[in-house]
Amino acid sequence: MAFTIAITVCNVNISTKATTTGNEFVKVVAGGGNATAPWTVFIPQFVTINVGDTVEWYNPTMGAAEPHTITFMFDNSTFAGVVSPLSVSNTTEFTAIPPGSNNEPILIPGEGGTNTLVAVNARTYSPVTIDSQDKVQFMNPNANYSITGDEKYVNSGWILPEGLEKQYPGTGNTFMSTFEKPGTYDYLCILHPWMVGSVKVVG
Repeated sequence: MAFTIAITVCNVNISTKATTTGNEFVKVVAGGGNATAPWTVFIPQFVTINVGDTVEWYNPTMGAAEPHTITFMFDNSTFAGVVSPLSVSNTTEFTAIPPGSNNEPILIPGEGGTNTLVAVNARTYSPVTIDSQDKVQFMNPNANYSITGDEKYVNSGWILPEGLEKQYPGTGNTFMSTFEKPGTYDYLCILHPWMVGSVKVVG
């Protein structure tokens, strides 16, 4: 059975650690609070589990589409920025969705018949892994992924509170990982890099 150590912050109990005794399923909060005061923390921040245990992260923020990610960067060269500049033809037309909304892409005029489009980086927005051979594999939203410990990069994509993920098409509201090897797996929210957590896996 899991047990936790709790502290109280602003009259709210926050579990800072969780430990399993084997074949367990641990839930971790990614963010929280509300539209007025969103939290940028993982609760519990530190988890100790056994090989084969599963961790599920979810975003319970109330009334605000405040996204978070669960991002493991095992190789620092795989760091991915939130936005990505891309070259597009200057004849390319973009249409806001929904039409008539206060939406417009960032386009920077270029030379040679091209513009620079500044877009959200798919490698932070969508669930994706990069393996030891640099193979990139995208996953569906609400992915359930087994971490072998040989990856260079594992990212949950943006996770939103349930129902609010519709504001960002293609996002989800949970991410699950089963850990296959002992070790310490540090992670962060790539949108809020001070928001960090760790999963310790024991054999």
